[in-house]
Amino acid sequence: MKKLFLTLLLLPSLVMATDFKTAVSGKKLTFDGATCAGVSFSKDGAVANMYSEQGIECSPDLSLRTKWLNDNTAILVEKVQENKSAPPRVFVMQFQSLNGNRVTVKDVWVGWGNHPDQIQKYTIK
Repeated sequence: MKKLFLTLLLLPSLVMATDFKTAVSGKKLTFDGATCAGVSFSKDGAVANMYSEQGIECSPDLSLRTKWLNDNTAILVEKVQENKSAPPRVFVMQFQSLNGNRVTVKDVWVGWGNHPDQIQKYTIK
């Protein structure tokens, strides 16, 4: 009886789980309040490009390979080694919620020093 009760209790959360990889693949996520800055994912979700808010053109500044750890966590790693003595830049995006074309992401800090993780809000285009 306890197993049945536990299964029924967890069922709504299992049904409502979002496959963020599928939701963002082939899309561009633009930071709230920005016209260009954000990140885009290839159709298969294996490659990402980061954009900054600069100039008139909206072109990618950084090309990244993407490794999905699960349906809501992606590691983005710099593809082109610009500085031979430095490690690649790494970004960890933990997708938290999806509401229509709006997505909330926790940017997990993985760099030098102690910095808090940041919650970012994006519009999916």
